[in-house]
Amino acid sequence: MVLSQLIRWATTPKGMSTILLGKMALKMAIASAISLIIAQGLQWEYPFYAVIAAIIVMSSTHGSTLKLSIQRLIGTAIGAIAGAIFAIALGSNSWSLGLCVFLTIFFTSYWKLNEAAKLAGYVAAIVILSHSQSPWLYAWHRYLETFLGIAVALLVNNFIFPARADTELRRYLSQTLVHLEQFYRLVIDCAFTGNYDRPSIDVLKLTIINSLVAERELWQEVRQGRTNEPIETRVNEAWEFLIRRIWEHILTMEHTVLARQQDTFWQILSPQINQLALETQNTMLILATAVESYQSHLALPDIEVAITNATEKLNQLKEVQQADYSMDELLRFFTFFYTIEEIGRKLQKMATMLNYSALHNRV
Repeated sequence: MVLSQLIRWATTPKGMSTILLGKMALKMAIASAISLIIAQGLQWEYPFYAVIAAIIVMSSTHGSTLKLSIQRLIGTAIGAIAGAIFAIALGSNSWSLGLCVFLTIFFTSYWKLNEAAKLAGYVAAIVILSHSQSPWLYAWHRYLETFLGIAVALLVNNFIFPARADTELRRYLSQTLVHLEQFYRLVIDCAFTGNYDRPSIDVLKLTIINSLVAERELWQEVRQGRTNEPIETRVNEAWEFLIRRIWEHILTMEHTVLARQQDTFWQILSPQINQLALETQNTMLILATAVESYQSHLALPDIEVAITNATEKLNQLKEVQQADYSMDELLRFFTFFYTIEEIGRKLQKMATMLNYSALHNRV
């Protein structure tokens, strides 16, 4: 009984997210422990620097961990060298510290090494304040300890619960579609009830933006071949564009809804729009499940019917005396309607692309 409940929970979005967090925490714990054992075995003076590096650079995939590792190595090297130079030239004082930290962070950021900038300034400050008597020796030891922690993190990430870029990409695509559905639902609710849940929407927006940023990096990893999935079964790269366009469309809907002034004209198509919105939400959730589970045989006749019904009803509005409504209000409504229709069409394209990949693979 308990086992079956655990199995069911593990297949839910919350369960899968919790398991993923547990795997990441375990990998960090293993990497930090191994780094400490090796550093202590080598009798290094500050083994905790290796532990810190192993924890900080650990990420969800090998590619993202490698990217963070390179940035950390660069930041450590720049900070150690700069700190040593300023400690020897200007000594250990506030002027030397301030000038060194400023130049280190400024030039590291200027060279687009954003992940390394703060670390470089931090290492430089430590060299100047605590190790000005032997700065080059300290700088060299910090670099070695950082390198050890990074090497251990890469090995652990590659052999313990390895997460491939394609698997992570599918998971992020699924999560983004779920969050887009929630955002879409709140905007539709605002359109017909006037209720605008700003706190929930603001949180969703931030979550979606973060997911889109993470997806961009994962797409790059997949394009660079950091995946074991055959090219013919990968998610079509057009998904990246389509999901971003759906995100932009929902933002357009939100703006239109918040700017509207009259309800009468909007209520004429209320039944058809509500049905189309419902089928659009269902389609987003179906695609979210399909892309993460590698499902490909999708049939979405209901959304096509909903689009057709809504379009036919819209065409009948030509007989309505539209002169009774302001041009601005008409433009807002038609923008809202055609944006909903466009979202439905893009979701259909995404489903077709999954089906095409499966067909191509069978052939």
